[in-house]
Amino acid sequence: MIKKFKLPKGTQDHLPNDCYSRRIVEGKLIDCFKFYGYSEIESPILERYELFDSGVGKVELNKLFKVTDVDGDLLVLRPDITMPISRIVCTKLQESQRLCYLGKSFSAIENEGKLREFTQAGVEIMGAQGDNIDVEVVMLAIKSFLAVGLDDFQIELGNVGFFKGLLDAYNVNEDDRDILMNCIESKNGIKLYSLSGEMDKNMLDTLARLPMLFGGEEILGQAEKMCLNAQMLSAVDNLKAVYAGIKSLGYDKYVTFDLSSVGKMKYYSGMVMRGIIKNLGRPILSGGRYDKLCDAFGKNVPAVGFAIGIGYLMTALDNQQKLFKAPEVDVVVGYEPKNMSVAENKVQELISQGVNAKCAFATTKDDLINVKKTLKAKKGIFLGSKTEEV
Repeated sequence: MIKKFKLPKGTQDHLPNDCYSRRIVEGKLIDCFKFYGYSEIESPILERYELFDSGVGKVELNKLFKVTDVDGDLLVLRPDITMPISRIVCTKLQESQRLCYLGKSFSAIENEGKLREFTQAGVEIMGAQGDNIDVEVVMLAIKSFLAVGLDDFQIELGNVGFFKGLLDAYNVNEDDRDILMNCIESKNGIKLYSLSGEMDKNMLDTLARLPMLFGGEEILGQAEKMCLNAQMLSAVDNLKAVYAGIKSLGYDKYVTFDLSSVGKMKYYSGMVMRGIIKNLGRPILSGGRYDKLCDAFGKNVPAVGFAIGIGYLMTALDNQQKLFKAPEVDVVVGYEPKNMSVAENKVQELISQGVNAKCAFATTKDDLINVKKTLKAKKGIFLGSKTEEV
């Protein structure tokens, strides 16, 4: 009986053409990061659960893939890469770093349309803060998208200080903050007003306006008029400064604002950002400032960064017909055993001439014919006692 093998839910295979495209995109992203002075770093896929069980980086246990080590320790497949990088910076590196990464993360929760195993490329600026640093990370997000060929996208900016300041003005408790955050992030006005019997009506009216604070630079003027305290004003001032910096560099057409973008509120401490593409239901980039993340290690290390979902990025490139296609093989070369080095030199010569040539371990003409068929090559050359085309 033939077994029917199924992939685990939320996982997928990547076939040759997909792998080719992904490697090109991943390489361009890492090259872009390194061009702007970021050093690549890699952390293990397995981490101790303790890394994610407290502080602003806490992840609920039911959202994690769990493994028991041979000594009984609880291990998890990392749910993101930012927290492991914070661990590395605080324990093994100087606190001021510009780092980039490419790797897999995992989520045990299966959401509709979201994979449980996914690849991310991203950057972290550790140990630096200020509007100019926020400008840098937004610019790098823009440059990253341009590097892989995207030209129709928006980097959407917000600042969690605006939302936190509003809640502080009305002395909202921690439990209610989570409820309100979910309402605003999901733009669920109906649920928001279902809380009207429990919360201040003026506050709910103000919160209901947040999802409408979306658009260009003019949004910041509207937001400024709504400020109730210094924290809200500081958030708006930060976004104004970041926008001014982006505009001075000539890339303001890629920036919009959304004051209802609060992300994981406990995780972020200031500016938040999302990369948005038309006709795609999810952001392909997310990030922001998280100055409290290293508190778990007893260190005060301000940080800002972003992560790009490679799968979503590939879909966006495909939608814009910008996907990198594997080129056709022009020539495949086979050889009698004594001519192996001759064949390798021949292929190198063809490649230097701009020909997409491959060297095959095909020591008979029949073998070469089969390889040519598999690779869908235009031509085969066999180096025997004489050179023959097959």
